[in-house]
This record gives sequence, structure tokens and C-alpha cells, in this order.
Amino acid sequence: MARAQDMLDEAITLISDAGQNDLADRLSAQREKFFFTSLAGVPLANKVKKAGTALNADGSQANLSAVEALVTEIEDKADAPGTVLT
Repeated sequence: MARAQDMLDEAITLISDAGQNDLADRLSAQREKFFFTSLAGVPLANKVKKAGTALNADGSQANLSAVEALVTEIEDKADAPGTVLT
């Protein structure tokens, strides 16, 4: 399994544990895309994992907004034209 997918799995678990199942589901939908089976997804997966850790520790609106912004960025990049699905 790719390193980005491992980090994304950790982020999904953290975000779900924080009670944000909708965001966790949105990330889960991105997991199998080429972006996360290659090294390209590692930086964003790491960012969302760190943001998920912060959200899990403190469910403030600022932390929730940070995770939402990263999930949207991931969706935009992973769904960009030319991105190959596995």
C-alpha cells in the first residue's frame, strides 16, 4: 500500500473519531485514486493527517474549517483532468 494511502487512512480515522463522518466519507472516496497511489499525494495526505489530529484534539471551528479546506483541495487535485483512476 502506498504511503499516501496509509496517511490518508489515519486522517480518515481521526476525522471520523472527531465526529465528522461526512468529511471522512469524502476523503474515503478519494483514497483509491491514482493521486494517492503515487508519491504525488503524500504532501496533501500528510497535511490532512496533521489537520485531522488537531481536529480530533480540539473540535473548534478553526480546525474544522482547516480540514474542510484540505478535503476540498484534495478533491480538486485528485479529480483534475488527466488524473488516472486505479
